[in-house]
Amino acid sequence: MEMERVETADEVVERRTIVTALPLKRPARERLAELLDARVLDVRAPCDHADLVLTPACSPQLIAALGEKYDGARVVVVELDDWEFDIELSGPVKRILRSGAAAYVLADSLDELAAKLAAPGSATDETTEQDVPSVHELSATQTVDDLISAFLRESVEYSTRHAGGD
Repeated sequence: MEMERVETADEVVERRTIVTALPLKRPARERLAELLDARVLDVRAPCDHADLVLTPACSPQLIAALGEKYDGARVVVVELDDWEFDIELSGPVKRILRSGAAAYVLADSLDELAAKLAAPGSATDETTEQDVPSVHELSATQTVDDLISAFLRESVEYSTRHAGGD
């Protein structure tokens, strides 16, 4: 009787799936996938499970519809300009920052607002371009990678705060 040789299986690491409702061309989706170590799909592609949905600024009804279609996925609104990939998706926040505002701060209470404004590197401090912005603020000098990363971190923090109260 001859023994069958069994090959050891490689461990399959499940990557996050990100659906983009943003008008991104294939090279931009591939770059985002590389940066986030995730599978990035266009909203028109078939998808059985999404962890995150990226959408431009749009109506609350559309955001709710995306949340229903991709049940369990976090829906994140993105404003993005990337000249390398010919992307120009400015929304109200980017327009505010371009008009001269130092930062855009999200807060759920006066206590949280005060904590963010008092934090080192906040919008009220004197900063240089080498200073790293606070996780909670989106300054006009951030790169596209910083902007996406800040949106993702802010969304996780917001979801964690609100899920803990249920």
